[in-house]
Amino acid sequence: MAKLVNQPVLVVTDGQRRPRRFFWMRHWVDVQSILEEWKDTGCWWDGETEKTFYRLAGSGGAMYELFADRKLNQWNLYRVLD
Repeated sequence: MAKLVNQPVLVVTDGQRRPRRFFWMRHWVDVQSILEEWKDTGCWWDGETEKTFYRLAGSGGAMYELFADRKLNQWNLYRVLD
């Protein structure tokens, strides 16, 4: 089951601009591993920009999906997977 969140979050990245940890629900979640990475163009005809998605394992064993919108310089927590 997945819970759609799609809210901006503060993300700390590594030297390759990949997430290392993020702030959500009043605490930091450490990224244990990045399980998958992909790009999505979204509705480009409506002006959406390309986003880079990351599916990752976080501290405590939970799985998350984050995306980076490089044009807007913004990170969002997209989904929490259980």
